[in-house]
Formats: sequence, structure tokens, C-alpha cells
Amino acid sequence: MKFFTFASISALALAGPALAAPGKIGQKVPTTRIANIEVVDTPLVRDVLKEVKKFVPLQPYLYNHVMRSWLFGAAAFNNNQTLKKEIDLEAHAVGTLMHDMGWDMRPGSPWISKEYRFEVDGGAGALKFIKDHAHAAKEWDETRMGWVYDAIALQAIPGIPDFKSIQTQWMIKSVGFEFPGPRSPLIRDEDYDSILKEFPNDTLFRGTNETFTWMAATKPDAHYNTFIQDFGTAFVPGFDATGHRLFDVIQLGLEGEISANPGSEF
Repeated sequence: MKFFTFASISALALAGPALAAPGKIGQKVPTTRIANIEVVDTPLVRDVLKEVKKFVPLQPYLYNHVMRSWLFGAAAFNNNQTLKKEIDLEAHAVGTLMHDMGWDMRPGSPWISKEYRFEVDGGAGALKFIKDHAHAAKEWDETRMGWVYDAIALQAIPGIPDFKSIQTQWMIKSVGFEFPGPRSPLIRDEDYDSILKEFPNDTLFRGTNETFTWMAATKPDAHYNTFIQDFGTAFVPGFDATGHRLFDVIQLGLEGEISANPGSEF
């Protein structure tokens, strides 16, 4: 009942004068072609492309991965003009291309913090990149930056992004086209073929395994209680999550509670 009331209020609030769509939703933007896929071509996107290309010497699988993620999403939009009009193509490009900046294994990487899990590193780094970019400062408000941050920070937590903006959902969905399984009917076979020819997917899982193990080894405190913990347990000598897990916190509290209140009924 509370949800119904909230929805009704929201509907009434939206019934007033129409507001301009935020960002570049539905706007005509400059384009170019990469791997024969039409994509947005703005100064910000071009500079993001230069940034992710820096992965090539050490982590070429990562460069190919983020490029495919962006291009698969763009191909899906090109195949559905109604959907394409609902998407901020520049924000989508930034969010998908920068979604794994927190994987950067280069020594002294500017994208990696000591205390945060990789998704937060990537999201925070993307926001800083946008804010520091001369051409983006006047065009990016908190709403657009929120789409990008949410997509990057929530990418590995199933379910939570499902009720976020369509912009955030499609950044994550575009990355999801990377996972093994049948080809999506949203993307034409010829588009799949041209993308995979230009950016082959032949070492992603080996690279991912190496990267996640590196995260567990170099920043264990940041990755306890995340799926990276499993890579530490499996592959990092001496890695032990015991005492750091939420489970351990609850069990310790349980023991203390019973000891302090032995007569309390439950």
C-alpha cells in the first residue's frame, strides 16, 4: 500500500510541465565508426579512449574487454532506434569504457586506492576524470555523473542496479553481453563478428583470474566480503578472511550477547 501511494504521488508530480531530458538523451551527437559500429564521438569520449588504451602493454585483454562492452551496447542501440533515443550515448560510452579502471595493475596506478574495492576505485576515478575534463565541466551535472558512478560501483552486485536509471542499467547490461552464452538477439550477427574481429575475446578469463588474484593479494582488506575474497582463498598463499567476514562479526557478537545476557528470552 505504501508503494502504491508513493507511485501515485510520483505520477502526479510528473504530470506537470515536461522537463528537458538531462544530459544528451535523444540529442543528435557527432559519431564515428569503430569496428564498423556507429558510436558517439565527442572530445570526452575520445580522451576516455586514449586513457583505456594505456592498458594495452600490460593488460591487453582488459582493453579489448572494455571496448567490446561499449561496442556491444552501441550495436544494440543502433538496432533499436526507439531505445537509442532514450539513451545518453556519451554517458553510456564513458560508463562502459571506464567500468574496470579499478583493474589497473600498473605500478603506481592513479586509478587504484589503498582502501577501496575495485568497483569504487573505478567509479570514483571516472567521476574525477569527468570533472577534470575541460569539455565536460559544463555539460555534466550530478545526475549524469550519478548514472556513471552507479553503473561502475554496482556492476558486480546482482539485483541492486535493477531499479536504477535506464542509463545505469544499460551500462551494466552492455558489459553483460561479454558473458558466455548464446548471442543476444538485440545485436546482429554481423555486428558481433565485426566487434570480435577487431577486439578478440580470447584471453579475458585468464586475464580476469590473474587480475582478481592480484587484487586479493595487494588489497585484501578492501576485498573481504566481496567475491574477490574467493580468489584470495584459492590462489594467494596465507590469505585468510576469517575474522574479517560479516559472518565472523555476527558470531562474535552472538557469543558476547549470550555471555552478557544469559537469562534473556529469545
